[in-house]
Amino acid sequence: MKIPHLGLFGRLLLLFSITTVIVSACIALGYFVISEAEAKRFISERQTQLFQMVKDIADKPVDIEKLNQDAKNNRVSIMVKRGEQLYATTKNFPNSAVLLAAAEPIGPLLFSKVGSKYYLHASIADSHIAVTSNIANLIVYPQWLILWPWILAMLVLIASYYVLKTLLDPINQAIDSARRISSGDLGYRITQHPKTELARLTHSLNKMAEDLQKLFAAKNDMLMAISHELRTPLGRMKVSLALLDNNDISTDLNNDINYMNNLIGQLLEGERLEQGARVLNITNCYLPMLIEDVLSENGFSEQVVITTDLPEIAVKLDTGRIKFVLRNLLQNAIEHGNTSEKVQLAVTLTEQALILSVTDQGQGIPQHRLHSLFTPFFNAADIQHRNSKGVGLALYLCKRIAQAHDGQLSVVNLSPQGCQFSLALPILSVV
Repeated sequence: MKIPHLGLFGRLLLLFSITTVIVSACIALGYFVISEAEAKRFISERQTQLFQMVKDIADKPVDIEKLNQDAKNNRVSIMVKRGEQLYATTKNFPNSAVLLAAAEPIGPLLFSKVGSKYYLHASIADSHIAVTSNIANLIVYPQWLILWPWILAMLVLIASYYVLKTLLDPINQAIDSARRISSGDLGYRITQHPKTELARLTHSLNKMAEDLQKLFAAKNDMLMAISHELRTPLGRMKVSLALLDNNDISTDLNNDINYMNNLIGQLLEGERLEQGARVLNITNCYLPMLIEDVLSENGFSEQVVITTDLPEIAVKLDTGRIKFVLRNLLQNAIEHGNTSEKVQLAVTLTEQALILSVTDQGQGIPQHRLHSLFTPFFNAADIQHRNSKGVGLALYLCKRIAQAHDGQLSVVNLSPQGCQFSLALPILSVV
Protein backbone atom coordinates (compact mmCIF):
# COMPACT_ATOMS: atom_id res chain seq x y z
CA MET A 1 0.00 0.00 0.00
CA LYS A 2 1.38 3.41 -0.97
CA ILE A 3 1.73 5.82 1.96
CA PRO A 4 0.10 9.15 1.07
CA HIS A 5 2.33 12.22 1.05
CA LEU A 6 1.66 14.41 4.06
CA GLY A 7 1.63 18.17 3.73
CA LEU A 8 2.74 20.56 6.43
CA PHE A 9 -0.61 20.48 8.24
CA GLY A 10 -0.67 16.66 8.18
CA ARG A 11 2.87 16.45 9.53
CA LEU A 12 2.14 18.92 12.31
CA LEU A 13 -1.04 17.03 13.24
CA LEU A 14 0.82 13.69 13.25
CA LEU A 15 3.64 15.13 15.36
CA PHE A 16 1.18 16.65 17.83
CA SER A 17 -0.82 13.41 18.10
CA ILE A 18 2.21 11.16 18.65
CA THR A 19 3.73 13.55 21.17
CA THR A 20 0.46 13.88 23.08
CA VAL A 21 -0.06 10.11 23.30
CA ILE A 22 3.49 9.31 24.42
CA VAL A 23 3.76 12.18 26.90
CA SER A 24 0.31 11.41 28.37
CA ALA A 25 1.26 7.74 28.79
CA CYS A 26 4.55 8.69 30.43
CA ILE A 27 2.85 11.09 32.84
CA ALA A 28 0.18 8.54 33.75
CA LEU A 29 2.82 5.85 34.28
CA GLY A 30 4.98 8.27 36.23
CA TYR A 31 2.24 8.65 38.85
CA PHE A 32 2.04 4.86 39.42
CA VAL A 33 5.70 3.85 39.27
CA ILE A 34 7.08 2.74 42.64
CA SER A 35 10.50 1.62 43.83
CA GLU A 36 11.44 -1.85 45.10
CA ALA A 37 11.57 -0.47 48.65
CA GLU A 38 8.02 0.85 48.33
CA ALA A 39 6.86 -2.49 46.91
CA LYS A 40 8.40 -4.36 49.88
CA ARG A 41 6.77 -1.94 52.32
CA PHE A 42 3.41 -2.51 50.57
CA ILE A 43 3.84 -6.30 50.95
CA SER A 44 4.93 -5.95 54.58
CA GLU A 45 1.82 -3.93 55.45
CA ARG A 46 -0.43 -6.56 53.83
CA GLN A 47 1.57 -9.70 54.55
CA THR A 48 -1.26 -11.42 56.45
CA GLN A 49 -3.76 -11.09 53.61
CA LEU A 50 -1.19 -12.01 50.98
CA PHE A 51 0.00 -15.05 52.93
CA GLN A 52 -3.60 -16.22 53.34
CA MET A 53 -4.05 -15.94 49.55
CA VAL A 54 -0.99 -18.11 48.97
CA LYS A 55 -2.10 -20.57 51.68
CA ASP A 56 -5.52 -20.96 50.04
CA ILE A 57 -3.79 -22.03 46.85
CA ALA A 58 -1.59 -24.49 48.75
CA ASP A 59 -4.48 -26.03 50.71
CA LYS A 60 -6.67 -26.76 47.70
CA PRO A 61 -6.13 -29.52 45.15
CA VAL A 62 -4.55 -28.18 41.99
CA ASP A 63 -7.14 -27.56 39.27
CA ILE A 64 -5.04 -26.46 36.30
CA GLU A 65 -8.00 -24.98 34.41
CA LYS A 66 -9.14 -22.95 37.42
CA LEU A 67 -5.53 -21.94 38.09
CA ASN A 68 -5.18 -20.62 34.53
CA GLN A 69 -8.52 -18.80 34.76
CA ASP A 70 -7.59 -17.16 38.09
CA ALA A 71 -4.22 -16.10 36.65
CA LYS A 72 -5.90 -14.58 33.59
CA ASN A 73 -8.56 -12.75 35.62
CA ASN A 74 -6.01 -11.26 38.04
CA ARG A 75 -3.30 -10.63 35.41
CA VAL A 76 -0.76 -12.75 37.26
CA SER A 77 1.32 -15.84 36.64
CA ILE A 78 1.21 -18.68 39.18
CA MET A 79 3.51 -21.60 39.88
CA VAL A 80 2.64 -24.45 42.28
CA LYS A 81 5.19 -27.12 43.21
CA ARG A 82 4.05 -30.11 45.27
CA GLY A 83 6.67 -32.67 45.83
CA GLU A 84 7.98 -33.49 42.39
CA GLN A 85 4.92 -32.18 40.59
CA LEU A 86 5.11 -28.70 39.02
CA TYR A 87 2.21 -26.61 37.74
CA ALA A 88 2.72 -23.20 36.06
CA THR A 89 0.38 -20.93 34.14
CA THR A 90 3.19 -19.63 31.88
CA LYS A 91 6.26 -21.11 30.29
CA ASN A 92 9.77 -20.20 31.47
CA PHE A 93 8.58 -19.64 35.04
CA PRO A 94 11.71 -19.73 37.28
CA ASN A 95 12.02 -22.93 39.29
CA SER A 96 11.90 -23.03 43.05
CA ALA A 97 15.66 -23.24 43.47
CA VAL A 98 16.21 -20.02 41.53
CA LEU A 99 13.47 -18.20 43.44
CA LEU A 100 14.73 -19.38 46.83
CA ALA A 101 18.30 -18.41 45.99
CA ALA A 102 17.22 -14.79 45.41
CA ALA A 103 14.63 -14.70 48.21
CA GLU A 104 14.31 -11.93 50.79
CA PRO A 105 11.94 -12.75 53.70
CA ILE A 106 9.05 -10.41 54.47
CA GLY A 107 7.27 -12.00 57.42
CA PRO A 108 6.05 -15.45 56.31
CA LEU A 109 6.46 -14.48 52.66
CA LEU A 110 9.49 -14.42 50.38
CA PHE A 111 10.25 -11.62 47.88
CA SER A 112 12.53 -12.37 44.91
CA LYS A 113 13.74 -10.57 41.82
CA VAL A 114 14.75 -12.75 38.89
CA GLY A 115 15.78 -10.88 35.78
CA SER A 116 13.47 -7.88 35.50
CA LYS A 117 10.49 -9.53 37.20
CA TYR A 118 9.40 -9.64 40.83
CA TYR A 119 7.98 -12.73 42.57
CA LEU A 120 6.08 -13.25 45.81
CA HIS A 121 6.27 -16.82 47.09
CA ALA A 122 6.08 -19.02 50.17
CA SER A 123 6.81 -22.59 51.24
CA ILE A 124 3.89 -24.24 53.01
CA ALA A 125 4.24 -27.90 54.10
CA ASP A 126 5.48 -29.76 51.01
CA SER A 127 4.24 -27.08 48.62
CA HIS A 128 6.00 -24.03 47.13
CA ILE A 129 3.70 -21.41 45.62
CA ALA A 130 4.98 -18.40 43.65
CA VAL A 131 3.06 -15.51 42.09
CA THR A 132 4.23 -12.69 39.84
CA SER A 133 1.98 -9.77 38.84
CA ASN A 134 2.09 -8.48 35.28
CA ILE A 135 0.96 -5.04 36.49
CA ALA A 136 3.53 -4.93 39.30
CA ASN A 137 6.28 -5.80 36.84
CA LEU A 138 5.30 -2.70 34.85
CA ILE A 139 5.34 -0.24 37.75
CA VAL A 140 8.03 -1.55 40.12
CA TYR A 141 11.60 -0.50 39.35
CA PRO A 142 14.91 -0.07 41.16
CA GLN A 143 15.29 3.24 42.98
CA TRP A 144 17.59 4.72 40.30
CA LEU A 145 15.11 3.91 37.54
CA ILE A 146 11.77 5.12 38.92
CA LEU A 147 12.06 8.51 37.14
CA TRP A 148 12.27 6.97 33.68
CA PRO A 149 8.69 7.93 32.60
CA TRP A 150 9.41 11.59 33.35
CA ILE A 151 12.79 11.42 31.63
CA LEU A 152 11.20 9.77 28.59
CA ALA A 153 8.50 12.48 28.51
CA MET A 154 11.18 15.18 28.53
CA LEU A 155 13.14 13.43 25.77
CA VAL A 156 9.99 13.13 23.65
CA LEU A 157 9.23 16.84 24.13
CA ILE A 158 12.80 17.80 23.20
CA ALA A 159 12.70 15.55 20.13
CA SER A 160 9.32 17.02 19.14
CA TYR A 161 10.73 20.53 19.50
CA TYR A 162 13.56 19.80 17.08
CA VAL A 163 11.23 18.05 14.63
CA LEU A 164 8.86 21.04 14.81
CA LYS A 165 11.81 23.41 14.35
CA THR A 166 12.84 21.45 11.25
CA LEU A 167 9.31 21.56 9.84
CA LEU A 168 9.03 25.33 10.40
CA ASP A 169 12.61 26.19 9.42
CA PRO A 170 11.53 27.07 5.84
CA ILE A 171 9.39 29.87 7.33
CA ASN A 172 12.46 31.29 9.08
CA GLN A 173 14.40 30.99 5.82
CA ALA A 174 11.63 32.83 4.00
CA ILE A 175 11.64 35.61 6.62
CA ASP A 176 15.43 35.90 6.39
CA SER A 177 15.25 35.91 2.60
CA ALA A 178 12.62 38.68 2.59
CA ARG A 179 14.69 40.70 5.05
CA ARG A 180 17.86 40.37 2.96
CA ILE A 181 16.06 41.16 -0.28
CA SER A 182 14.45 44.24 1.29
CA SER A 183 17.90 45.41 2.43
CA GLY A 184 19.19 45.20 -1.16
CA ASP A 185 20.82 41.75 -1.27
CA LEU A 186 19.07 40.67 -4.47
CA GLY A 187 21.63 37.93 -5.12
CA TYR A 188 20.50 35.90 -2.11
CA ARG A 189 18.64 32.66 -2.85
CA ILE A 190 17.05 29.98 -0.71
CA THR A 191 18.88 26.77 -1.64
CA GLN A 192 16.96 24.16 0.38
CA HIS A 193 13.26 23.79 -0.33
CA PRO A 194 10.89 21.74 1.88
CA LYS A 195 8.70 18.95 0.55
CA THR A 196 5.57 20.70 1.79
CA GLU A 197 3.32 23.57 0.75
CA LEU A 198 6.05 25.95 1.98
CA ALA A 199 8.10 25.05 -1.10
CA ARG A 200 5.78 27.32 -3.09
CA LEU A 201 6.67 30.18 -0.76
CA THR A 202 10.45 29.65 -0.95
CA HIS A 203 10.40 29.23 -4.75
CA SER A 204 8.25 32.37 -5.07
CA LEU A 205 10.71 34.39 -2.98
CA ASN A 206 13.58 33.21 -5.16
CA LYS A 207 11.61 34.13 -8.28
CA MET A 208 10.79 37.55 -6.84
CA ALA A 209 14.47 38.20 -6.04
CA GLU A 210 15.47 37.10 -9.55
CA ASP A 211 12.87 39.36 -11.18
CA LEU A 212 13.89 42.31 -9.01
CA GLN A 213 17.54 41.71 -9.84
CA LYS A 214 16.76 41.75 -13.56
CA LEU A 215 14.60 44.84 -13.17
CA PHE A 216 17.27 46.80 -11.31
CA ALA A 217 19.96 45.60 -13.70
CA ALA A 218 17.89 46.89 -16.62
CA LYS A 219 17.35 50.18 -14.78
CA ASN A 220 21.07 50.53 -14.09
CA ASP A 221 21.98 49.74 -17.70
CA MET A 222 19.48 52.31 -18.93
CA LEU A 223 20.75 54.94 -16.50
CA MET A 224 24.37 54.30 -17.48
CA ALA A 225 23.50 54.51 -21.17
CA ILE A 226 21.53 57.74 -20.77
CA SER A 227 24.30 59.29 -18.65
CA HIS A 228 26.94 58.45 -21.24
CA GLU A 229 24.77 59.75 -24.06
CA LEU A 230 24.16 63.03 -22.22
CA ARG A 231 27.86 63.68 -21.78
CA THR A 232 28.50 63.80 -25.52
CA PRO A 233 26.26 66.82 -26.33
CA LEU A 234 27.36 68.49 -23.10
CA GLY A 235 30.97 68.16 -24.20
CA ARG A 236 30.16 69.74 -27.56
CA MET A 237 28.30 72.56 -25.83
CA LYS A 238 31.29 73.23 -23.59
CA VAL A 239 33.62 73.41 -26.60
CA SER A 240 31.22 75.79 -28.38
CA LEU A 241 31.03 78.04 -25.31
CA ALA A 242 34.81 78.21 -25.15
CA LEU A 243 34.81 79.75 -28.65
CA LEU A 244 32.40 82.52 -27.62
CA ASP A 245 33.25 85.79 -25.93
CA ASN A 246 33.14 85.73 -22.15
CA ASN A 247 30.02 87.37 -20.75
CA ASP A 248 27.44 86.75 -18.05
CA ILE A 249 25.33 84.50 -20.26
CA SER A 250 28.22 82.28 -21.34
CA THR A 251 29.44 82.08 -17.74
CA ASP A 252 26.00 80.98 -16.51
CA LEU A 253 25.73 78.43 -19.31
CA ASN A 254 29.19 77.09 -18.49
CA ASN A 255 28.21 76.75 -14.81
CA ASP A 256 25.05 74.90 -15.80
CA ILE A 257 27.04 72.53 -18.02
CA ASN A 258 29.49 71.87 -15.18
CA TYR A 259 26.55 71.22 -12.85
CA MET A 260 25.09 68.73 -15.34
CA ASN A 261 28.46 67.02 -15.76
CA ASN A 262 28.83 66.77 -12.00
CA LEU A 263 25.32 65.32 -11.66
CA ILE A 264 25.96 62.76 -14.40
CA GLY A 265 29.27 61.86 -12.78
CA GLN A 266 27.56 61.24 -9.45
CA LEU A 267 24.88 59.10 -11.10
CA LEU A 268 27.54 57.00 -12.83
CA GLU A 269 29.53 56.70 -9.61
CA GLY A 270 26.43 55.53 -7.76
CA GLU A 271 25.83 52.78 -10.30
CA ARG A 272 29.49 51.72 -10.22
CA LEU A 273 29.37 51.46 -6.42
CA GLU A 274 26.49 49.00 -6.74
CA GLN A 275 29.23 46.46 -7.53
CA GLY A 276 30.80 47.02 -4.08
CA ALA A 277 34.50 46.46 -3.47
CA ARG A 278 35.14 45.32 -7.07
CA VAL A 279 35.25 48.93 -8.31
CA LEU A 280 37.55 50.23 -5.58
CA ASN A 281 41.13 51.20 -6.37
CA ILE A 282 42.74 50.00 -3.14
CA THR A 283 46.19 51.40 -2.29
CA ASN A 284 48.30 51.87 0.83
CA CYS A 285 47.94 55.38 2.19
CA TYR A 286 49.56 57.18 5.14
CA LEU A 287 46.59 58.35 7.22
CA PRO A 288 47.97 61.71 8.50
CA MET A 289 48.95 62.67 4.95
CA LEU A 290 45.49 61.73 3.65
CA ILE A 291 43.78 64.00 6.17
CA GLU A 292 46.26 66.83 5.55
CA ASP A 293 45.60 66.60 1.80
CA VAL A 294 41.83 66.85 2.32
CA LEU A 295 42.19 69.91 4.54
CA SER A 296 44.70 71.75 2.35
CA GLU A 297 43.27 70.91 -1.08
CA ASN A 298 39.81 72.21 -0.16
CA GLY A 299 40.80 75.20 1.97
CA PHE A 300 39.45 73.67 5.19
CA SER A 301 42.54 74.28 7.33
CA GLU A 302 41.20 77.47 8.93
CA GLN A 303 37.70 76.09 9.54
CA VAL A 304 38.49 72.61 10.87
CA VAL A 305 40.27 71.64 14.09
CA ILE A 306 41.65 68.14 14.69
CA THR A 307 40.72 67.20 18.26
CA THR A 308 42.70 63.95 18.58
CA ASP A 309 46.22 62.80 17.88
CA LEU A 310 46.43 61.32 14.39
CA PRO A 311 47.50 57.65 14.50
CA GLU A 312 50.80 57.18 12.66
CA ILE A 313 49.47 54.32 10.55
CA ALA A 314 49.07 53.31 6.94
CA VAL A 315 45.68 52.17 5.71
CA LYS A 316 44.47 50.18 2.70
CA LEU A 317 41.63 52.00 0.97
CA ASP A 318 40.50 53.82 -2.15
CA THR A 319 42.20 57.15 -1.50
CA GLY A 320 40.18 59.16 -4.02
CA ARG A 321 36.81 57.95 -2.80
CA ILE A 322 37.64 58.31 0.92
CA LYS A 323 38.80 61.87 0.19
CA PHE A 324 35.42 62.42 -1.48
CA VAL A 325 33.66 61.25 1.69
CA LEU A 326 35.72 63.41 4.05
CA ARG A 327 35.44 66.44 1.77
CA ASN A 328 31.64 66.18 1.66
CA LEU A 329 31.28 65.62 5.40
CA LEU A 330 33.53 68.57 6.23
CA GLN A 331 31.87 70.80 3.62
CA ASN A 332 28.40 70.01 4.99
CA ALA A 333 29.55 70.65 8.57
CA ILE A 334 31.07 74.01 7.59
CA GLU A 335 27.99 75.11 5.63
CA HIS A 336 25.38 74.03 8.18
CA GLY A 337 27.27 74.44 11.47
CA ASN A 338 27.73 77.44 13.71
CA THR A 339 29.96 79.85 11.79
CA SER A 340 31.58 81.04 15.03
CA GLU A 341 32.71 77.53 15.94
CA LYS A 342 35.21 75.41 14.08
CA VAL A 343 34.24 71.99 12.77
CA GLN A 344 35.85 69.19 14.79
CA LEU A 345 37.59 66.23 13.15
CA ALA A 346 38.49 63.27 15.37
CA VAL A 347 40.30 60.05 14.45
CA THR A 348 39.91 57.04 16.76
CA LEU A 349 41.56 53.63 16.40
CA THR A 350 39.82 50.78 18.26
CA GLU A 351 40.25 47.01 18.21
CA GLN A 352 37.39 46.73 15.71
CA ALA A 353 37.54 49.82 13.52
CA LEU A 354 39.18 53.04 12.42
CA ILE A 355 36.64 55.82 13.06
CA LEU A 356 36.76 59.31 11.54
CA SER A 357 34.20 61.64 13.13
CA VAL A 358 33.10 65.08 11.90
CA THR A 359 31.22 67.22 14.44
CA ASP A 360 29.54 70.59 13.95
CA GLN A 361 27.82 72.96 16.38
CA GLY A 362 24.78 73.66 14.23
CA GLN A 363 21.11 73.12 15.02
CA GLY A 364 21.25 69.42 14.26
CA ILE A 365 18.86 67.41 12.13
CA PRO A 366 15.25 66.57 13.05
CA GLN A 367 15.14 63.03 14.40
CA HIS A 368 12.53 61.92 11.88
CA ARG A 369 14.82 63.05 9.04
CA LEU A 370 17.95 61.18 10.11
CA HIS A 371 16.98 57.95 8.34
CA SER A 372 16.45 59.84 5.05
CA LEU A 373 19.82 61.59 4.85
CA PHE A 374 21.53 58.78 2.95
CA THR A 375 18.75 58.10 0.46
CA PRO A 376 19.28 59.23 -3.16
CA PHE A 377 17.94 62.68 -4.08
CA PHE A 378 17.15 63.64 -0.47
CA ASN A 379 16.82 67.42 -0.47
CA ALA A 380 18.39 69.09 2.58
CA ALA A 381 16.34 72.20 1.80
CA ASP A 382 13.36 70.33 3.25
CA ILE A 383 15.00 70.83 6.65
CA GLN A 384 14.00 74.26 7.88
CA HIS A 385 17.41 75.68 8.80
CA ARG A 386 19.41 74.04 5.99
CA ASN A 387 19.91 75.13 2.41
CA SER A 388 21.42 73.01 -0.33
CA LYS A 389 22.19 73.54 -3.97
CA GLY A 390 22.81 69.85 -4.57
CA VAL A 391 20.43 67.15 -5.70
CA GLY A 392 20.90 64.85 -2.72
CA LEU A 393 23.40 62.35 -4.12
CA ALA A 394 26.56 63.26 -2.19
CA LEU A 395 25.67 61.63 1.14
CA TYR A 396 24.19 58.66 -0.71
CA LEU A 397 27.53 58.19 -2.49
CA CYS A 398 29.41 58.61 0.80
CA LYS A 399 27.30 55.82 2.31
CA ARG A 400 27.91 53.55 -0.69
CA ILE A 401 31.67 54.20 -0.56
CA ALA A 402 31.74 53.28 3.14
CA GLN A 403 29.80 50.07 2.47
CA ALA A 404 32.09 49.18 -0.44
CA HIS A 405 34.97 49.30 2.08
CA ASP A 406 32.94 46.98 4.39
CA GLY A 407 32.51 49.99 6.65
CA GLN A 408 29.62 52.15 7.78
CA LEU A 409 28.62 55.81 7.74
CA SER A 410 26.29 57.00 10.50
CA VAL A 411 24.94 60.24 11.95
CA VAL A 412 23.68 61.22 15.41
CA ASN A 413 22.37 64.43 16.94
CA LEU A 414 24.35 65.83 19.86
CA SER A 415 23.09 67.54 22.99
CA PRO A 416 22.45 70.43 23.33
CA GLN A 417 23.18 71.16 19.66
CA GLY A 418 25.08 69.96 16.63
CA CYS A 419 25.41 66.61 14.93
CA GLN A 420 28.18 64.10 14.29
CA PHE A 421 28.90 62.02 11.20
CA SER A 422 31.11 58.97 11.77
CA LEU A 423 32.91 56.98 9.08
CA ALA A 424 33.90 53.56 10.48
CA LEU A 425 36.31 51.43 8.46
CA PRO A 426 37.17 47.84 9.48
CA ILE A 427 40.43 47.33 11.32
CA LEU A 428 41.56 45.11 8.41
CA SER A 429 42.05 48.36 6.51
CA VAL A 430 45.02 49.17 8.76
CA VAL A 431 48.31 47.93 7.29
